[in-house]
Amino acid sequence: MQTEGDLYQVFVARRLALLQERIAAALKRSDRSEKQVRVIAVTKYVDAEHARLICSAGVSDLGENRWQVAKPKVEADLPATWHFIGPLQTNKASYVAKHFSYVHSVDRVEVAQALSRAAQKFERTLRVLLQVNISGETQKSGVSAIQLPQLIHEISSLPALSVVGLMGIATNGLSESGVRAEFRSLRRLRDGMQEEMGLQLPELSMGMSNDFELAIEEGATMVRIGRYLVMPDDDVVENPRTLHQYGVSYE
Repeated sequence: MQTEGDLYQVFVARRLALLQERIAAALKRSDRSEKQVRVIAVTKYVDAEHARLICSAGVSDLGENRWQVAKPKVEADLPATWHFIGPLQTNKASYVAKHFSYVHSVDRVEVAQALSRAAQKFERTLRVLLQVNISGETQKSGVSAIQLPQLIHEISSLPALSVVGLMGIATNGLSESGVRAEFRSLRRLRDGMQEEMGLQLPELSMGMSNDFELAIEEGATMVRIGRYLVMPDDDVVENPRTLHQYGVSYE
């Protein structure tokens, strides 16, 4: 007889297969079929045991946006590469530098300096992406396109950090063409920084459950997938019983 854990793992494996099919189609549409896209499962909705089941289903990259929520999971010795994808305060940089391999949300030199100091202490090299505010919304984190060259200049020489790309979040509720334009602007910005500053910035972290296909068509190399991949039912608000059945919470 299958347990709830067995059912949840089967669910994630099936969703992952569907996700990979949709990613492959998006790559083909954009003539990028030869390139890979890294799927980061956003595990803020689940506990450590369900995060382990997500790994068992075939996911190797996990993402969290709050260190307090991440703590029991990153300390559970899961077979995963951890990505920090949320706003980061300097006083939490030490914990993130110790437990995460990637930080997608660096938008201030003070945060980068704190991460650099902590990574040196732990004798690690931390891969960072600079978050750019591509939507122009004042409530969203991220450096402006105008300020980005200066931030890159200040961060690129910091020890124990490797700047590998840019991250952006599209405006919620925007039309498809508008979302596509914001993702395209981030790719062009990345391309411009590579050419002007002589840098290699291979990673573009953009796209979530509701817009990852558009992001891939516009050049994403990392997509951050939460609800679609880890929630047992698409309609998470209207079907709380389904969430409870699989031991998954929703905030």
